[in-house]
Amino acid sequence: MLRHHLVRLFAVSAGFLIAAFPAFSQNTAPAADRPPLDIVADSLDYFAEKNLMVGTGNVEVRDRGDVLTADYMSVQTDTMDVYARGNVIYRRGENIWRGEELRYNIRTREGDFGSFSMFYDPLYITADGSKRISTNEYLLNGVTITTCEGDDPAISIRAREARIKDRRVYTKGATFYALGFIPYFYLPSYSRSLDSHERFFQILPGYSSRVGGFLLTAYNYRLAENLRGVTHLDYRSKRGVGIGQDFVWKDRENENYNGMIGGYYLNDDDPLRGPDTENRTVDNVDEERYRLKLNHYQSFSDRDYLLADVNYLSDPYVLQDFFNREFRYSVQPENRVTLTHRGDDYTAAIGFNKRLNDFYENVDRLPEISLNVPRKQIGESGFYYESQNTASYLEKVYPEDSLDEDYDSFRFDTGHTVYYPTRSLGFLNIIPRAGYRGTYYSDILTRSTTTNTAINDDGFGNVTVTTNILDTITQGGSDLRNVVQLGWEGSFKAFRTWDDYIVMSDGDGLRHVAEPYLDHTYQPEPNVTPDELPQFDSVDTLDKRHDIKLGMRNKLQTRRMKQPVDLLNLNVYSFYRVEPEDDEEDFSDVFWDADMSLVPRLLIEFDGSYDFYEEGLRTFSSQIGYRMEDLSTIGMEYRYRKDEQSLVGLVIKLFPEDRWSFDADFRMDFELDELEEQAYFVKHTGPCLIWGLGFRQVDEDEQVWLQVGLTAFPNALIDAGY
Repeated sequence: MLRHHLVRLFAVSAGFLIAAFPAFSQNTAPAADRPPLDIVADSLDYFAEKNLMVGTGNVEVRDRGDVLTADYMSVQTDTMDVYARGNVIYRRGENIWRGEELRYNIRTREGDFGSFSMFYDPLYITADGSKRISTNEYLLNGVTITTCEGDDPAISIRAREARIKDRRVYTKGATFYALGFIPYFYLPSYSRSLDSHERFFQILPGYSSRVGGFLLTAYNYRLAENLRGVTHLDYRSKRGVGIGQDFVWKDRENENYNGMIGGYYLNDDDPLRGPDTENRTVDNVDEERYRLKLNHYQSFSDRDYLLADVNYLSDPYVLQDFFNREFRYSVQPENRVTLTHRGDDYTAAIGFNKRLNDFYENVDRLPEISLNVPRKQIGESGFYYESQNTASYLEKVYPEDSLDEDYDSFRFDTGHTVYYPTRSLGFLNIIPRAGYRGTYYSDILTRSTTTNTAINDDGFGNVTVTTNILDTITQGGSDLRNVVQLGWEGSFKAFRTWDDYIVMSDGDGLRHVAEPYLDHTYQPEPNVTPDELPQFDSVDTLDKRHDIKLGMRNKLQTRRMKQPVDLLNLNVYSFYRVEPEDDEEDFSDVFWDADMSLVPRLLIEFDGSYDFYEEGLRTFSSQIGYRMEDLSTIGMEYRYRKDEQSLVGLVIKLFPEDRWSFDADFRMDFELDELEEQAYFVKHTGPCLIWGLGFRQVDEDEQVWLQVGLTAFPNALIDAGY
C-alpha cells in the first residue's frame, strides 16, 4: 500500500517536470490521469506526520520513455512543494535538462530552478539562475547559448537576462564571443527559436585585388513563421561601405510559395575599376551603385502557378563587381512575370517581359499569350496532332547609347502539325507529317539602300570624292507569312546480344541496339522572307528548307542486379542539303552526342562536329565525372571550337564528409594561352566550428577569403558572390 501511494505521489511530483520547459511539455496529460510510474531508488520513505515523502540514492522515475533522475527528492504532500538536488537530470528523446537543485510548487506552478544546463539539438543553454513564472514561461539570468560542447565554447552568445516562452528564447544585452573570450558583436536584444536551426550572424573576411580588403556580414532573423529578414553590412577598402536588406519567405508546410525581395546600395569610391575597364566611363557607371531584386513562385493548384523575376540595376557592371555568382548564372537578368495553367490536353500561359535597365538590349513582350497542345491521337484514328500558338506585342529595344532604332509589332503565330505513324514490312517505322505555320505581323520592315556621293574642292586644286552607303529601315504595313512543311521520318531497330559477356566484373551480358533513321523535311520559300520581317526571335528566321537528316542511334546495355543498365547512348547524324545555297556544300558537318557510364559513379558525356570538307574537327566538348564512395568527386571538362577556343576545366572535391576537405577549380584556355580561373579552398570541420581558407584568381583579379561557421549550421555561411 505504501509503495502504491509513493508511486502515485511521485507521479504528481514528476508531472511538473514534464511541463518544466517548453521542449518537454508536448501533449502532456494531467498528473491525475497518468498511469502509475516506475520508480526506483536506493531508499524510499514516507513520513505521515510531516506529510513528507523522501527518495534518496539514485532516484529514477520513468514515464512512457521519459526519465527523471536525482540523488535526492522530497514532496510535501499537503502543499505540493517539491525539492530535488544532486545531479538532477531529465531526458526526453535527444533533449536533456540538467541542474543541481530544484524547488517547485505544483499548485501555483511557480518555482526556483537555480542554475541549470540544457541541450536542445543543436543548442546548449546554461544559466546561473532561473524562475518559472507561468506554465510555459521562464526568466533566466547569466545566460550562455552555444552549439559547442564543453565549458569554454569557441563561439557563444552571452546575455544578462533571458526569457524562454513559446519555444523561443529572448535575450537582453546579447554579446557574441569568439574563441571563448573575445567579444566581436553586440545586440541590445536577440531571439531565436528552440525548434529550428536558424542562422544568425555570419561574417566573411578576405582580400581582393579589385575591391581591397573586405569584411562581408549578414544578420539573419525571423519575422514570422514563414518570413525572415537578412541585413547586410559590408566594407571593401577600395570601394567603400555597402548596405543591403533582404526579406525571404517560404511556405514550409505545403511548399506552395517561396520568394525574396531585396535591395543593396554602395557609394563606390572607384566605380571605373573592374573587368571591362576600357568600356567604363562616367556616362555608363557612377558612384551610386545599387540593385533591387524580386523573385517569387506561387502555386495556386496542381495545375496553376506563377513565376516572377524583377531586377533593377544601377549600371551594367554592378552584378559583375559585387554579385559575381549571379552574373555568371545570368549576364543579363530577366524581368518577367508568367502565369501558367496545365490542362489535361494543353498548356496555356500569359507572360510579360519588360526591360527595366536601359543599358541592355531586349525584346519586350507586353504581353505574350501562348496555347500549346502536345502530340495526341485524334479520336480512334491513326492520326496524331500537335499545335503551338502565341499572340504577342513585341518591341525590340536597344541600349540608350546605340545608333540602332527600336521597332515593334503585334505578332500572332500559329503552328499545326499532323502525324500518321505506320509500320511497314513488320519492322520499319514510318511517320509522315504535314504542317502549316501562319504568322501575322501588324508591322513589317522595308529595307532600302541609298548611295550618297559628295565632291569637295579645297580651292587649291585638291578634289576629294566621298561615297556613303546608308541602309534605311522603314516600319509600316502588315502582312501574313505562310510556311508549309512536309516531311517524313523512317527508322528501324536491330540488336545483338552476348549473354556470356561480363562487363567490368559486375555486368551480366551485353546488348547492342542500333537504330538507323532519316528525317526528310521540305519547306518551300515562304511568301515573306526573313529580311522583310522584324527580328525578335527564331520564329522570324524561318526560311526555305529542303534537307534529309541521316543518323544512327546506338545503345549498349548490360544487366546489373537483373535490371537493364545503359552503358552507352550515342547519336551520330548529318544533313544532306537537297537544294544547297551557292555558298553551301551538299552535306553538313557530322554531329554526335553521347553519354557513357561503364561503371557505377562514372559518367562521360561528349558531343561535337566534324567537317569532312576541311577534314578536321569544328567543335568538340566532353565532360567526365567520377564520384567515389566517400562522396569525393573529380570532374574534367574540355571545350574546343576551331580557331576560337580550346578550354580545359578541372573540378576536384575531396573528402567532403571528413574533418578536412579540399576543393579545387581550374580553367585554362590553350587557344589564347591564358589561365582564366583557378580556385582552391580547404575546410576544417571541428566539433564546434567550421572554418575554411580560399584563394581564387579570375582573369587579373586575385581573392583570398576566410569562412567561419558553426558545425551545427553547416550551410549558414554568407553568400558573398566571390
